[in-house]
Amino acid sequence: MHWRKLNHLLHRDIGYLCIGLTIIYAISGVVVNHTSHGFNPSYTIEKSTAEVPPLQRDRQPDAAYVDQVLLALGETAKLKNVAMLSPRTIRIFVEGNTLDVNLDTGQVQQERVKRRPLLFEVNYLHLNKAKGLWTWLADIYAIALLILALTGLLMIRGASRWRGLILTGAGFVFPVLYLLTMLW
Repeated sequence: MHWRKLNHLLHRDIGYLCIGLTIIYAISGVVVNHTSHGFNPSYTIEKSTAEVPPLQRDRQPDAAYVDQVLLALGETAKLKNVAMLSPRTIRIFVEGNTLDVNLDTGQVQQERVKRRPLLFEVNYLHLNKAKGLWTWLADIYAIALLILALTGLLMIRGASRWRGLILTGAGFVFPVLYLLTMLW
C-alpha cells in the first residue's frame, strides 16, 4: 500500500474515533473558559433567606434544635454535618444545601447547589476528576490528536501546500506571541 493512502486511512479512522471526545472537550472547554465571569459551569447555586424560631440565649444548639430548623424549612435531604461558625451562628450541611442559622434572630441564609445536566458530566471528564482509567483514556486521546495533526500535515500537497504551511505556522505563532505579551 502506498504511504499516502495509508496516511489518509489512518487520518480518517483516528478522526472518527476522536469525534465524540472532541465534542465533549470542546463544549467543556468553552464553558470552563468563562468561569471567571461568576459562572459555575458544573453547578447552579441558589441563595435565599428564611426564618426559623431563634434559640433561647441560655441554650446551646443540639440535635433537637437542628431537627427543628430542618423541619421548619421543609428540608428533607440527608443531614451531613453541623459546625459552629461563631458563638451564636451554626452552619448546617445537608445534601445539596448549606444553611447558616443566626441563633439569636432565627435568620437563615441558604445556599442550594444542584448539578447542571450534561455540563457537570462533560466538565467532570475534561477536568479529569475521574482519575484512574480516565487519565489513560485522555492521554490516548491526546496522542490520537497529535497523530491527526501530523497525518493532516502529510496530506498537504500541490497548490495548497503554502497556505497549509502558513496556517500551521500561525497555529504555533499565535500562542507564542500571546505568551510573550503576557510575560513582558
